[in-house]
Order: sequence, then structure tokens, then C-alpha cells
Amino acid sequence: MERMLAVAHIGAIGIYLGSCVFLALLIELVGRGVEDASARRARWAEMFGVFNPLAIAALGVAIMTGAWSLTPLKESLGKSYFEDIGRALANKLGLAFIVILTGTWVSFGICHRLVRAHQGMVPVTNAELDGLRRRLRVALWLVAALTLATIWCALGIRALHAPS
Repeated sequence: MERMLAVAHIGAIGIYLGSCVFLALLIELVGRGVEDASARRARWAEMFGVFNPLAIAALGVAIMTGAWSLTPLKESLGKSYFEDIGRALANKLGLAFIVILTGTWVSFGICHRLVRAHQGMVPVTNAELDGLRRRLRVALWLVAALTLATIWCALGIRALHAPS
């Protein structure tokens, strides 16, 4: 069971990180030559319609499998749990929390709002889309960097917990 949790956890993180990096690259290419802002937004809305459920599901699986993985670790370490890995775990969970907040901002604060505006046929300009692309670019690369930092902390925990 622990092995399945680890595989699911690592797989979900890989899918989440990969989808964020892929979207960061695609947002620069898709719609680049399109002059009409509504047509450009329509192309982005299609991408975001795929990204949002994928990213949210992968992040949810990563959170749940990570939480479930802590229970056996806590049981195996017993009273030395906090002494052995407390600081490293606090750093990792703090970073993970920031990843969740930033990822939620990307999915719901940026991507979902654009999709809803597209569905509601809200007027849009190229200047508005350029501003959105800049915010999304920063947010996605920030999520990627924070996710990598969280992975780095997790590897530190793994090294602390490795059998001698």
C-alpha cells in the first residue's frame, strides 16, 4: 500500500508540474498570430478547459496521498517523529501550502475566469489578454519553482528518514 501511495503521489506531482510548465509554454504560442481578441481568447479557453480539471485533480491526489503517507511514517518513528523530521516537514508543508494557494489562483483566479468570460461572450481586448498572459506566465513559473522547492524539501525528509 505504501508503494502505491508513493507512486500515486509522485505521479500526481509530475502531472501537476508538467501541466503547469506545458501551459506556460503553450500560452506563449497559442493565438500568437490571431488579431481578433475574441478568437484568441477562444483558443485559450479550450486550453484552460483541459488544464483546470487536470491540474486540480493532480493537485488533489498529491495532497491526499501525501497526507496518507505521513501516517505510517509517524507510526514508524514514534516519539522521535518531530525531533527527526519536524523542521524539514514544516518547511515542506509550508511550501506545499503556498503551491496550493498559487495553483488555486492560476486555476480559479485566472484560467476559470477567462473560460467563464468566453462562455458569457464578455467583450475582450488584446491589451486585456496581453495583461492576462503576463500574469499567467508569472504565476505558472512561480508554481513550477515552488513545486520544485517542495520536491527538494521532500527529498531532504527522505534523506533524514533513510535507513542507515
